[in-house]
Amino acid sequence: MMQAIIIDGDGVVINRDKRFSDRLQADYGITTETTAPFFEGVFQKCVVGKADLKEELAHCYKNWGWKGTLKELLHYWFSKEGLHNEKMLQIIAKLRAHGISVFLLTDNEKYRTDYLKNEFGLGAHFDAVFSSAYIGFRKENVGFWKQVKRTLKNKPEEVLVWDDERENITAARNVDFIAEQFIGMDDFNRKMGIYFSEIL
Repeated sequence: MMQAIIIDGDGVVINRDKRFSDRLQADYGITTETTAPFFEGVFQKCVVGKADLKEELAHCYKNWGWKGTLKELLHYWFSKEGLHNEKMLQIIAKLRAHGISVFLLTDNEKYRTDYLKNEFGLGAHFDAVFSSAYIGFRKENVGFWKQVKRTLKNKPEEVLVWDDERENITAARNVDFIAEQFIGMDDFNRKMGIYFSEIL
């Protein structure tokens, strides 16, 4: 039986309907064309820990047309990024109660990673968080999974990965982890019932 599970945050553990840039456009009229240079540029360095989000945003957020402070912008960003997938968290709790280690997986810069663990409360539901901000690679890069593999004490065939992006699944399989693409709770429940038939 699997001894550890690594589960993606956004789109799996976190139900999210809009990206931050889309919400910013809908709520404040700050267009995605205005914010795209930031998100397609230096933000990508923030995601892998090679730049600081607050420092980089300080150079541009007023030019976007945001009328509040940087702190208010970050609060708006992080606090509205989605809701807990409560059904998923119930399954995670049951697995952990039976001694299965469960880890959160995320491509995020360090401030949102810390927000997810603390203010958003996910830290209480997982044994640890694997974040691109601290590993130095995105999930699509096999280097991310090599670091995860070095960190875990389990054999690769004892580790199950769930992510909603195909390229991330492929990268995880390249280090011999068992990996499944998340397409919805019905499929998730069915497959988890096979992997953990003695628990679920």
